[in-house]
Amino acid sequence: MTSLVLGTAGHIDHGKSALVKALTGTDPDRLPEEKERGVTIELGFAQLSLPSGATMGVVDVPGHERFVRQMVAGATGIDVVLLVVAADDGVMPQTREHLAIIDLLGITRGVVAVTKSDLAGPEWLAMVKDDVARLLRGTGIEDAPIVAVSSKTGEGLDDLKAALDAVAGAAPARQAALPMRLPVDRVFTIAGAGTVVTGTLWSGAVHRDDPVEVLPSGRSGRVRGVQVHSHVVAEASAGMRVAINVAGLDRDEIERGDILAAPGSLQITDRFDAIFTYLPGNEKPFESGVRVHVHHGTREVLGRVLLMDGADQLEPGGRALAQVRLEEPLAPRYDDRFIVRSYSPVFTIGGGTVLDALPPRRTRLRESERDLLEALKAHDLSGAATGLLASRGVPMTSAAVAAALGLPRAGVADDLNRGPFERFKVAGETYFVSAEGLDRLITGAVAQLIGYHDTHPKSTGIAAGALRDRVDRRVAPKVFDAVLEYAAARGLVRVVGGEVRHPQAAASALAEEDEALAALLPVLEAQGLATGTVAELAATAGVDIGVARKALTKLVAAGRVVRLGPDLHFSSEAVEDARARIVEFLEARGTMLASDARDILGTSRKYVVPLLEYFDGRGITRREGDARVLRRG
Repeated sequence: MTSLVLGTAGHIDHGKSALVKALTGTDPDRLPEEKERGVTIELGFAQLSLPSGATMGVVDVPGHERFVRQMVAGATGIDVVLLVVAADDGVMPQTREHLAIIDLLGITRGVVAVTKSDLAGPEWLAMVKDDVARLLRGTGIEDAPIVAVSSKTGEGLDDLKAALDAVAGAAPARQAALPMRLPVDRVFTIAGAGTVVTGTLWSGAVHRDDPVEVLPSGRSGRVRGVQVHSHVVAEASAGMRVAINVAGLDRDEIERGDILAAPGSLQITDRFDAIFTYLPGNEKPFESGVRVHVHHGTREVLGRVLLMDGADQLEPGGRALAQVRLEEPLAPRYDDRFIVRSYSPVFTIGGGTVLDALPPRRTRLRESERDLLEALKAHDLSGAATGLLASRGVPMTSAAVAAALGLPRAGVADDLNRGPFERFKVAGETYFVSAEGLDRLITGAVAQLIGYHDTHPKSTGIAAGALRDRVDRRVAPKVFDAVLEYAAARGLVRVVGGEVRHPQAAASALAEEDEALAALLPVLEAQGLATGTVAELAATAGVDIGVARKALTKLVAAGRVVRLGPDLHFSSEAVEDARARIVEFLEARGTMLASDARDILGTSRKYVVPLLEYFDGRGITRREGDARVLRRG
C-alpha cells in the first residue's frame, strides 16, 4: 500500500496535469470548468505505479498565481515534489514561487520534469536544464535529477518514473509514532454513507470506529470507514492519501482547512513561536508586526509576525525567532512548517517552522524561554520537555507537556521523571514543576497575602480561588490548592476552611472574629426558634456585620449553628429540640400540618416552614400533600 505522496509544482500551462495523466492514466482535472478552460483550479488526485512495484499517491496543484492558496494546501502533505518546467517557456514566476514554498515546507526529495520536450531541440533543452540547475542551488532539492519528457509522445516517461522510484526510496519516513492527524483538503457527501473527508495523513494511523476530533471547532465524530485510492482498508498510516467516512458529523460541520485528529492530541491556539525565514528575493526589509496571510496545513488565516527581542526589521534572506499571532485559531504542532504571504498584493514572502505551539503572549524572551526555543530548534526533545516546564513556570502533567510539544507522552514522562522537579499528586495525576516555578508561585502567594492584609485589616484571610486569580490564573484550582498545602507545611501560609492567610498577619481580625463567636452563640441560644436576621444578630451581639457573617460561617462549619438560608440561623440545640418534639408528635398522631408544628414549637410560620423543609431534606420527615409523616427506613 502506498505510504508516500508525490506533489506537482510549477507555472501555469507547463503541463503538470497532462504529465500526471500520462504517468498514471488518470486525469486529475475533475471539474467541468477546469476542462473547459484548460486550467487547473482545484487539487487533483491520482495514483502512480513505479517500476519497483511501489505506488505513490499524486496531488496535482494549480499553477496560476491566483490559486497559490490551493497549491500550498496540496503541497503541505507531500513527501516528494515533481517540479514541472516547460521546455518552450523555461523558468517562470510561479516556478520560483512554488519552489520557494516547497523549500519553506522542508521538502528535500524531488525530481524536475522538463515537459514539452518535443517542442525544443537538444541545445535549447540543455540550456533550460542549466537554468533549472541554477535555480535549484541552495534549496532542499538542489541535487534533484532533471529529466526531459513529452506527455504527448511519451518520450522520457520511463526515465522519469525510474528517477521518481529512486528518489521515493530515499524519502524519510512519516511520524507514525505520533497521534493521528489529517489536514482536510476536500469534504463531500456520498448518498447512503454521509460525510467524507480526504487528505494526506500527517501522522499516526486511522482505523474503523476510531473516535476523532475536528479542530478548531472541537466537534466529535467516529470513523465509519477508511479508503486509500478507492480501496477499503483496515488501517491507513502516516503518509497515505486517505478518504475517511466520518459518522456523527454533517457536511456543514467540517470544511477544508480543518484538522481531523485523535481526541485530545492537539490544542488550538491564537499564537505560536517559530523560526521565521524571510525570502532573499524580497525587495525591502520585513517590518515586524505587519499583517500577513499565514498558511498551515490546508488552512489560511490572517495574522501578524512579530520579531523577538525588540527587532523592528528583518533583511531579505534573514532568519529570526518570532511570535506569529493569528486572527483565527489554528492547531499546530511542534516542527510543523508554515508559509507566510503578504497581505496585499498577495505573494509568498517567507515561512518557517513552529517551535512552541502554546507560548505566552510576549516577544521579549526570558532566559528560560530562549533556552526552550533553542532546544526546539536543535531538536533536543529531552531538553525541550524539561525546558518547557522551566519556561511555563507552572505545574503540568506529562500529558500536557507532550501535547504542547506534539510528542509521544511516554518519552516525555520518562524525561520529566528523571528531571529535578517537584511533584504533586492531584486527582490521581502527577504534576511536575521546576523549583524556580514553585518558588515563584509561593513567593507570589505570600506577597499577595501581605498586600491583602494591609488593605483589608479586618479580614482574617482570602479565599483560595481568589488568591489563585491574583497569583497565576494558568494554574488549575485543585493544583493551586496542592501548592498551598506545600507552602502551609513549611509554615509560609495558613489554610483554614478554604481561606488562606499569612501566618504573621490578621491577628487583630482573628481576635475580633473570636470575640464575635463568643458573643453570637449566646444570642442565638437565647432566641431559640425566633432568631433575628444577621444584621439584627450583629446589633444585639454588638459586633460588625461583616465579622458576624464570617463568625456564623465558622459556627456552621463547627456544627454549633444550623443555617437555613443566607439570613436565617438557629443554634444546633434549638434545632435538635425541635426535631425531638416533631418526631414525638408524629409517632403519636401519624401526620402533622404546618399549623400543628407552629403550635408544638411555639413560633411563627416564618420559621416553621424552613425548619420542616430542613427535616424533609435530612430524611426525618416526608411531605404528603399539606401534611408531614415520619420517613420510615
